[in-house]
Formats: sequence, C-alpha cells, structure tokens
Amino acid sequence: MKLNRRDFIMGSLALGGAAAVGGLAGCSAPKQTPSDQGAMPDTGAEKGIPEIFTDGKWIGTAMGHDDELILGGEDAEEAAEETDDDELIAEVVVANGDLASIRVLRCDDTIGIGTTAAPMMAVRILEAKNLDVDVVSGATTTSIAVRNAVSDAIMNAGGDPATFSLGAAEPSGGTDQAVEVDVALAGAGTAGLIAAVRLLEAGKSVVLFEKQDIAGGSMPMTYSGVAAAESELQANYAVGRHDENPMFSKAGMLAIMSKYLVPENDRFDGAMPYQTAMYDNSGKLVDWLHGMGVGFYSLGVNPAYGVTPYLAPGCYMGGCGYAKDFLVDRVGALGGQIINATKVTELSQDSDGRVTGLLAEGRDGSTWTVTAKAVCLTTGGFAANPEMIAEHYPEYAEYKFNCAPGSTGEGILMGQKAGGAVECMGRELGAFLSTTSQAGSNFEIAFLYQTTPGIIVNASGAQFGNMMSDNHGMLGRGLRDAANGGAFFYITDESGRITTNKNELYAMDTYKCLERRGDMVHFASVEEAAAALDLPQLEATIEAHNAHALAGEEDEFGRKNLPYLDTYNGIWIVSCIPTFYLTTGGLAIDTAGHVLTEDGKPVAGLYAAGDVCGSIEEKDGRPYAMGFDAAMNYGYLMAEAVIADL
Repeated sequence: MKLNRRDFIMGSLALGGAAAVGGLAGCSAPKQTPSDQGAMPDTGAEKGIPEIFTDGKWIGTAMGHDDELILGGEDAEEAAEETDDDELIAEVVVANGDLASIRVLRCDDTIGIGTTAAPMMAVRILEAKNLDVDVVSGATTTSIAVRNAVSDAIMNAGGDPATFSLGAAEPSGGTDQAVEVDVALAGAGTAGLIAAVRLLEAGKSVVLFEKQDIAGGSMPMTYSGVAAAESELQANYAVGRHDENPMFSKAGMLAIMSKYLVPENDRFDGAMPYQTAMYDNSGKLVDWLHGMGVGFYSLGVNPAYGVTPYLAPGCYMGGCGYAKDFLVDRVGALGGQIINATKVTELSQDSDGRVTGLLAEGRDGSTWTVTAKAVCLTTGGFAANPEMIAEHYPEYAEYKFNCAPGSTGEGILMGQKAGGAVECMGRELGAFLSTTSQAGSNFEIAFLYQTTPGIIVNASGAQFGNMMSDNHGMLGRGLRDAANGGAFFYITDESGRITTNKNELYAMDTYKCLERRGDMVHFASVEEAAAALDLPQLEATIEAHNAHALAGEEDEFGRKNLPYLDTYNGIWIVSCIPTFYLTTGGLAIDTAGHVLTEDGKPVAGLYAAGDVCGSIEEKDGRPYAMGFDAAMNYGYLMAEAVIADL
C-alpha cells in the first residue's frame, strides 16, 4: 500500500480491527451518538443474529481508549475469548424485550478515569433505558465506547439501537442547600484531595466541590513521582545500594536543582525558598501517605535517568490512579464529603475582605451556599480554557492541550476577584507526546522516548534536540520552531516494537495498543519510509545516529548511551505531535499556601495549591518542571497552614 505523509498523519491506514475511538480519556468533547463512530459491525445471519429483539445475554464490541473493556455477567469471560484483543466488550441482558442489565466486568482504560467511568456509564444507560444519556464528564472516550458496545449488543440481539436513542434529558432534581464547615475546597484534584485528608485527620469538617463527575483532576493522568529524600521509605530502599547518592538527601537535591537556576529570570531567588519548602516537606509527605496505606512504585533506578529520588504513589502501571482512588475513599472514611458535578461560581467575603465561604451550582440545578472559616482553591490551571490561553500564551493558542478537562481557570479568576495577585503568566511551556496517525485521536504517549529505544525526527527526517536531558523543553520549542515543519515522527526498530508491546519500564503497558490501533506502522526499509513520508534526511539521520551509538559517543545534541537502531527488519514509525498539558501562571502564594495580594499580603481566609498557583519553580528562578510534585507537597503544606491558622 502506498502511504503518503498526509495519509499517515490523518489515519487513513488501518491495521485491522475496529476503528479507534480516539482521544485522551478524561478530555471533553462534543456529545456523539453511536452512529458518529463509524460503521457498526455487520448484523447479518452469518453471525447468528436474530431478526427480532430476543431475550438472553448478548455481546457487543467497540474500541476503548487503551485497549479492551468488558461489560458483562457470568458468561462474559468465555465470550470475550472469541473477540479480538483490541475490542471493548459489553454484555447486555435482554428480558421481556427490554434491557435488564449492563454490568462492567473489565476495563483496561485509564485507572481512576476510564475504570471509574465505565460502570457509571453502564448504570446511566440502564437506568434511563437511553443511549443518549450524558457522558461521564472527564471520561468522554470511555463513555462513548461503552455506549457503542451497548448499541452493538442491542443489534446483536436483533434490536434497533434507535429504539433506545431518546435524546438528552433535561436536568432535574436540583435542591438549594446551605452548609457550614471549617474548610471548603474548590476542586477535588491532586492538591485538593491531599489537603482534605490532612484537614480531616486534624478534626476539621471539610466539603470539596468538584465540577467533573469524577474526582481526581489530572492525578489519574499523571505518570510521575514525589521527591522522597530523607523519607523512611526511601532510606529503606537505598540501604546497601545508593547510600551515598546525593539525590537521596534534601541538601543534595537542592544542590542539584540549583544548577538549573536562571539568574536572568525576573523571579530569581538563589535561596530557592519554594523548592526548599517542598523538599523539607516531601519526606514527611511520602511517609504520611505510606503510613495510611498508599503503596509506592520506586523510580530509584531508571535506565533512562539513572538513580532518581522519586517514588510514584500507587502502582505505576496505573499512573497515580490507584492513589487517587485511595484518597477519595479516605475522604469519605474520615467523614468528608465530595460533591461531584458541582462548580464553585463565587467566593463570599465580609466587609473587611475576608473570604467567608463560597457559592456553587450543580449540574442538576442544585445550589450550595457554604459558610467556612477557610476556603482553599485547588481547581487546577487554565489549559482547557482557550480564551485564557489566547490571552496569556498567545504563541500556544493554536496547539492542543491534553489536560484535565476541569482546568478552565475559574479558580484563578475567583482568586483575583477576591484580591489575589497572579504571577508566572506567559512563560515557556514544556511538551510531551501524543499520536496523530489515528485521525483526531491524540493518544497519549508521553514517555515513549523513555521507554522505547529510538529517535524523534522532524518533517525533514532530522533530529532537533536532546530528548533525555531537555525532553519537555525541547519538544515544546521544537513544535513552535517553523524549521521543523510541524510534523514529527518517532523511529524505532523491531526490538523497540517488542519493547513497546511488552513494556515493563514504568509499567507503561498501555502502549501495547499502539500497533493494534494503527499508530505504530511498519516499513520494510528506511528508504521506503523516507519515500512514503517525504523525509529526505531520514537515512542520513539514522546512519549518523548509529555511528555515534557504535562508537559509544555523544551525538551532536549531547545525548549519551545512544540506542543502536537495527534496520535489517525495517523500521517502525509513530506519527506524533508535541502536546502541552498545563499552564505555569496562577495565583501568587507564599510557601504556606496563603493567597497573596499585589503587595504581598495574605488574603484573609483564602488559600491555594496546585496548578491554580503560579509555578513554584519560576518563583525560584527555574524553568517550570514538577507540577505534580508541587501539587502534592503544597496541598499538604496548605492544609498545615489552615490547621495552624484556625
């Protein structure tokens, strides 16, 4: 098959199986019906499909976000064995000519997002007997996949999905409620959940408002760790192996981080007060989480980076989704309340300007009037707000942000209205990677270059930076540099393809679907790939790269330990695009999480942590780097400040 660059990028090449329902699980999208997702499976007699809606158990299939999802009952496992590996599977029970049950058996989509949304969506469809129920906000892709699989099962039972396409229902059931608590939090993401648990442990009454259907924000999307220097957990890990490594002490961490300070930065502070506060707290945070039952995946020895001080909360295979689920349950167990699908709209203040509570509106029409001794803003940044991006980051306005859909900036705006200052707006943003070969999918492959041996090239087939030492910055600048032509390709060999499909580094097993989705495409030779994708420099690039690899030397970008690309069996290529996730700008805070005015004074009663704040690294004179680390630690520090102030 002749393949050109446009075909490759737009996803016209299909490698078997059903067409992918693309997109990042958790990103919002316009509501779609099953017919929007391409042709449904054949319903002919050769499949044994009845001509009338027939009672019994029926299997339907669709493509999930990562791989397959199974909805079903006692016989679903056997039925699933007969399906393709890349299919989402639903079992629908029909009784008396109507839908009787839809049950989730297995879901391989993003832990804490897709795994939460799939059973929620199944319940919504069953209760309403309607395929047109609203998707679970924050998990659009998984929701659509469940809808499609149920629709397919209906057809396999001889029914017509149109019978159960009743249109969207109007919101109903709203109530007006007045609540009085010690602390109200706007946003149940990383910082909000950490803070809520700590406040509840201290005996404070707490309510969290989350505008999405699922709590967690970007936490389940995060494949990152927490600096654990001088924690008991890290000390136990290091015994006999890394006792002298400087990254395992706070002083050593700060010394290393100081090398990245930029004196020209207008917020330069060589003392690094914000990072010092974070590292002073991080060991305590890790031991606190571990003590309550959160497991950690060690990133202590990593082939990509060597020895690192980071530990990932939860199981790394699920990113931090497991830890998110644990914290949500912990909030409930301690007597806190998370109000989902409810957006904070306004902060209340007294005549002296002290923040005294908030107003919130539920998607069902409910209103909440909350009186609180302290209000914490943990709503995230504004990467999902195109208007704010255009205002503060105009050079990024045309690019996609694979962010938590709740990152729409209202926390920043409310904080400003209450008297808070903003800072770190409009700074350079780092980027990760997503695919482009499935049309519109942008399947997230953020750490492909850390887990699969290979190189990334631009539209001419040339390398353009050091992925390992300056990965996020290099990708962000590379996208905005017109010389790169706006097209990018990840190149690997047969061993890289195997590594991707059986990846254990970071436990990134979600990448196993790249080949089945059609995102990773094989070419018989470098010459064939170069011709098909119009990459005139590709051959020379690979030859030069391999020469450096064989010689054991750095390449022209300073990258070391280069992987040799064995092209004997051809090469594998992923069309990709650097994609942005978050913003650096936000509310000004001190090292305890108090929101500050333009003259540096605290706004009484108001606190903030996470991406709703300006980057703590920028404040110390460093390029933005560790959002998750900062959100975890400053969520805890903010809670400690509230406890002390109350």
